[in-house]
Amino acid sequence: MSNRYEDDEDEMPVKASPRTRYADDDDEDEVAPAPKSKKEEAPAPAGRIIRRGWGAVEQAKTADSPFAQRLRVGEDPIIIKFLEDEPYATYRQHWLERQGQKSFTCIADIDPSGDCPLCKSGNRPAIRFAFNVILLSSDMEPMLKSYEVGPRVIDQLKNFHTDPRQGPLSKHFWAVSRSGKGATSATNHQLVKERDLEEWGIDLLTEADFKVFGKQAYDADIIQIPARKDLMKIAMEELSD
Repeated sequence: MSNRYEDDEDEMPVKASPRTRYADDDDEDEVAPAPKSKKEEAPAPAGRIIRRGWGAVEQAKTADSPFAQRLRVGEDPIIIKFLEDEPYATYRQHWLERQGQKSFTCIADIDPSGDCPLCKSGNRPAIRFAFNVILLSSDMEPMLKSYEVGPRVIDQLKNFHTDPRQGPLSKHFWAVSRSGKGATSATNHQLVKERDLEEWGIDLLTEADFKVFGKQAYDADIIQIPARKDLMKIAMEELSD
């Protein structure tokens, strides 16, 4: 069975957890996810109900989605604001080259038996760290996203967080982009101060905005744990190939 490791700069369809499909995934054989676990929803701020433009399309598509909304980083910089100074979840994830669902949370540290069928079959999991961030844009309303990174990027973020000139993470805004291809790619973070948001065509966030996003923020319950029997079945299928 072939292993594919999910590194920070490897552009591939990643899910926050097994059975938690992202709204833009196209897997046809995905197992139906459990309802999304969020903190108590708050009413939308005034003026954010009926809007025009392409930004409103994206906002409407994701507003009531039962799936975790993953932040996708590309070559063009995007502006984010860390809602918190630490990850809301740290877990290990298996990636399989197969039809249907491809990512699965490792249960080695969760199952009472202390092992994981996918680990035993030879598939090594990659560690993932997930942050609550606000995505800001000049053409749509701010949106809550799950920013998921691996070991290399988490080291960068920790250095930013502990640097007295830049930290903590939630103090400033960040322009995030990806450069390079495949194994040589890198995720870049550029500090953006609040006074510079106007240059990006972005409006300031209000106290009401932060209250809304704080109540909507993801927590560790969004990471769904697969049943051991399901992982055993998948392991047998992969080994038989």
